[in-house]
Amino acid sequence: MTRWLEHAVIGLFTLLCTVVFGEVVARYVFNHPYFWSEEITVYTFTWVAFLGAALALRSGRHVSISYFVSRMPATGQAMAGLLADGLVLAFLVLLAVQGVRFCLMNHTLASIALNIPLSFVSASLIVMTTAMMLYTAASIWAKVRALGSGRIGGAVSDTSVDERMT
Repeated sequence: MTRWLEHAVIGLFTLLCTVVFGEVVARYVFNHPYFWSEEITVYTFTWVAFLGAALALRSGRHVSISYFVSRMPATGQAMAGLLADGLVLAFLVLLAVQGVRFCLMNHTLASIALNIPLSFVSASLIVMTTAMMLYTAASIWAKVRALGSGRIGGAVSDTSVDERMT
């Protein structure tokens, strides 16, 4: 799933840059702007941001404050990491439920220029939260396994899911 997300972000970002560059050329060189470029730019940026947020969570790159946790013993760090992951997972479940509601609500609305359902944009929220829930569940599972086997490292919460899964 991670490779798919990475390729999707790269492809969507390439599309975003191409559309913006094309719009600049069309507007300032040919004096004929595209009527649909702003919608594609906004929708593509939304998808890139949400998929990128899921990838950032997977690699442990979201902002965290570890001042107090880093001063705890290894078991305390692992327990704090489990608590943090549990809270994140609970929030993501709530966000996924609301995201589905939002997506269903927007399915009957169409965009102005492209005439596509706005649920296409809202679906990015569902994809992001689903990916984040899977990554967080993998993080919890890796921490529980580490606690159970006695292999508790230093700052368990500061490593990426990929590093914890090995």
